[in-house]
Amino acid sequence: MRDEIDLTQRLATDLGRVQWPAGEEIRKIARRRNRRAAVAASLSVLLLLSGVWVVATRPFQQQQTADTFASAPDATITPGDTEWIPPEALLTPEDVGPGLVATRVSVKQNQPIGAWAFTLAGCPAFAKVPTYQGVYQYRRDQTLEFPPKIPGKPETGLAVLHQSVMRLPGGAARDLVREAVEVTEACPKYSSIGMLSALTGDPEMEKQQVKVETTHVWVELDKGFAGDESVLFEHRITGASPAVVLGTSAIVLVRVGDLVATVEQVNGESTETTRRLAKRAAAWLCTAATPPC
Repeated sequence: MRDEIDLTQRLATDLGRVQWPAGEEIRKIARRRNRRAAVAASLSVLLLLSGVWVVATRPFQQQQTADTFASAPDATITPGDTEWIPPEALLTPEDVGPGLVATRVSVKQNQPIGAWAFTLAGCPAFAKVPTYQGVYQYRRDQTLEFPPKIPGKPETGLAVLHQSVMRLPGGAARDLVREAVEVTEACPKYSSIGMLSALTGDPEMEKQQVKVETTHVWVELDKGFAGDESVLFEHRITGASPAVVLGTSAIVLVRVGDLVATVEQVNGESTETTRRLAKRAAAWLCTAATPPC
């Protein structure tokens, strides 16, 4: 069993870098955004609280620039190797919508999977679900988002979609699909508590922390519509009252050969849009899968 993820530590890591602009500056930005962008922004932030692959809760987040995250040093897998996953195997900004850019790009290899979209560490039953104990051979992660609203502050970018693609040895790719289904069946609903850490916007003030409690609901919506295997989930987050919906995202898991991709759409689009993107993602995976499509 992989080590359980400390939710508080992950929240601090993921949200500790957020620097909130001054109040008047926020209001000016909000007035320029349309309703759809505002909804997407809410989901982008709230999903950071989910303790899932996060979103921006994703383990691949490190100190970012406007375009990329640092890749793993001393790479041993090269484009000539069968384990290599080319950038072309991932969705492009044009696949998703106009005006988007790829950010938070990360490349890693020969490491334990660690936290991914279905590491539901906040669920007590998660520890009882058998999980893959091996390593991935190669992994690429990215976020597709609208560029930052405030120059020099990449955290003000508006996330639309998070994607991860992993190449796994043997039958491990099938194991991950099974694991995702079993985890969500074991954890259809659970609550988690963590600390939300953010700067106030005043560089002279220290970070402020607020305890946050959320309830998570996972529902399997569809399967078998893309690639060799595919499963579409809805992840709904509520506050203390179930009537207060803090955010909803659609997460699809797609396997093609030895490649597994997770695509998480956090901008409030319909699940039909996510299903369409899953089919597009499967087509790109075909260019790199073993065996080839």
